[in-house]
Amino acid sequence: VPLDAPVSLIDPGPAIHEIDRNARARVTADASVQVIQAKRDAGEFDVFMCHNTGDKAAVRTLADRLLAVGILPWLDERELPPGRPWQAEVERQIEHIKAAAVVVGAEGIGPWQQQELDAFLREFVSRKCPVIPVLLPVAPKQPALPVFLKGMTWVDLRVTEPDPFDRLVWGITGDR
Repeated sequence: VPLDAPVSLIDPGPAIHEIDRNARARVTADASVQVIQAKRDAGEFDVFMCHNTGDKAAVRTLADRLLAVGILPWLDERELPPGRPWQAEVERQIEHIKAAAVVVGAEGIGPWQQQELDAFLREFVSRKCPVIPVLLPVAPKQPALPVFLKGMTWVDLRVTEPDPFDRLVWGITGDR
């Protein structure tokens, strides 16, 4: 650019920068959709969303946030095909999935959630997979967690620093 060129040619201005940011965001979102679809096609889920039914709405929101960053969560209502035995599919996931997020809300650990948690702890010891306690904003101040789960580092969605979502992603992927 010549030195005497109008300023508009040197600095395209904030509108161009905003268009560039939006374009990069679309490319990132498109790539994330492709990654998620490839994982789904291969049946390669990143994290099992272990939760109490009473926390379903919050778990859906958390699962959607994970999807947006390219992490494929296994959430029962989205992955269990109607008309088939659900326990066999849950067992299959427990044997193959890479991580478990044990979500704890106001009602604590539910009965089926406890069964899944027990299976994760047994299975994941040999495979060295993370079992991540995730405390929802509505979780009690001192949540009643099973002894083995208390020994895991928590992700506490009741705080803002350090960013709990970033910590969850780190726990699932191993990438800081």
